Amino acid sequence: METTKESNGGQTDLAPADLEQGLTGALLGYHQHEAWTEESGRQPPRVGRVPPHVRSVDGGEAYTPKFVSIGPIHHADETLRMLSHKLKLAYLHALIARRSAEPLDDVDVLTALLKCKAGVAVHEEKARAFYKEDVAGLAVAFSSEAFVEMLVLDGCFLLEHMLNYATGVEEPLLHRTHWSPSLLHADLIRFENQVPFFVLADLLLLSPLSRDPELEACRTGRRDFLRSLGVHYLLRKDDEDLKTLSSSDDVYHLLHLYSLSLTEARLRRPAGNAGWGARAWRTLWKLPIVSLTPVAYLLCSGADDGKDKEEEEARMPNIPSATDLQRVGIKFKRAPRQPDGGFLDVRLEDGDTLVIPMVNIEQFTAPQLQNLIALEQATPELPDDCSCYAFFMDNLVANPADVALLESEGILKSNLGSHEAVVTYFNKLCRGNKLELEGHYLRSVFDTLMERNRNPMYAWIRTLKKKYFSSPWGLIAMVVALFVFASTVLQTYFSVVEYYY
Repeated sequence: METTKESNGGQTDLAPADLEQGLTGALLGYHQHEAWTEESGRQPPRVGRVPPHVRSVDGGEAYTPKFVSIGPIHHADETLRMLSHKLKLAYLHALIARRSAEPLDDVDVLTALLKCKAGVAVHEEKARAFYKEDVAGLAVAFSSEAFVEMLVLDGCFLLEHMLNYATGVEEPLLHRTHWSPSLLHADLIRFENQVPFFVLADLLLLSPLSRDPELEACRTGRRDFLRSLGVHYLLRKDDEDLKTLSSSDDVYHLLHLYSLSLTEARLRRPAGNAGWGARAWRTLWKLPIVSLTPVAYLLCSGADDGKDKEEEEARMPNIPSATDLQRVGIKFKRAPRQPDGGFLDVRLEDGDTLVIPMVNIEQFTAPQLQNLIALEQATPELPDDCSCYAFFMDNLVANPADVALLESEGILKSNLGSHEAVVTYFNKLCRGNKLELEGHYLRSVFDTLMERNRNPMYAWIRTLKKKYFSSPWGLIAMVVALFVFASTVLQTYFSVVEYYY
């Protein structure tokens, strides 16, 4: 019986028997894989390629490393290999020979390397399951030895670099060019450029760090040395204030540690309460607005046309932009640097002051938020803090006037070239991603801002300003009208008093 047939200009099609045999083999393979998964209790994969519909927003530039590849996904990139392979080898050798009392010979170096490879090889299957893609199906087909060597080289490179940063050791090989340190820091927190944190933990135990006296101070009093190294490198701060931060055993990779640290820093921020004097002053300042409510109602009743109502209903689920919020009395304030809750530390104080940390949008820091969002989208059990922050900024920055307003308050800083570029950047953050709005950490802020925007009192005041105070002549006319009205009232009062007394 023929197994193939010619059709469509010489193309070969599989016969039904081949299709049935292929399906049978695939089903048995899947069954065996599922049985192995249940027996081993393997955790779900943590790292994979960002989906094409998300990469297409900016061509995948935010997720592709520019200087060094970490892990198997971009390991086959020859350009990255030329840029960083020698640097990785140098850092691997430095970690093996760290603070050695005597120069190491070839046998010592080889022995240390074999020890590291043997320690990582124990968890090879767990490390392969860490990636969503089949490692053998990537651009480079990894054998068992090649995969373990890749993890050892990349893991030791990360450890040596973070140790140098923690102890203040200069890195002349890295600083041969001015852009290399910034490129490296940006590459290490890209979603597709990660290695398992448990591999780093294994290599840390296998490395000869006990011979380094400068690390004694780093180890003293720390609950988790590896986690502390990562937090210090990522946030440029100590992790002693992050009391409930997960241990290294619960960290997936370096980007996951960055996400956990930002969330924990936001939760650890002490609540800022204004004094009684400040609250009393704000109450007195709002009294004229409350007293003008009846006048605003009389002047503005029926002033809103159907088009304004349709626009209000169309944007009801979203918060207004920064300029629209300013028109209804919302003030903007840059959050203080200390205590620092990270860029997620957005809050509403006194009901009318929106406190936002300063965010710097530039070439190296702009991809950070995109990769944090990619991590949240690929890991449903994580909170959607960064995704909600991106949705918040996307609504807040709707046009160049909003960017100018936030820049004037010191909240936004950018070197993208124009205000339109900043608007485009924030608008791209949410494209292709699903954002769970119910129960997110900015829910109360969203509700308060939307309720204030819908409040009739502020709508009347806004319409009053738009209708009667949009030009100096309107203001003059209103002042004259109020003067005439007050004069008439006073004249009537004195006439009544004179008649009776």
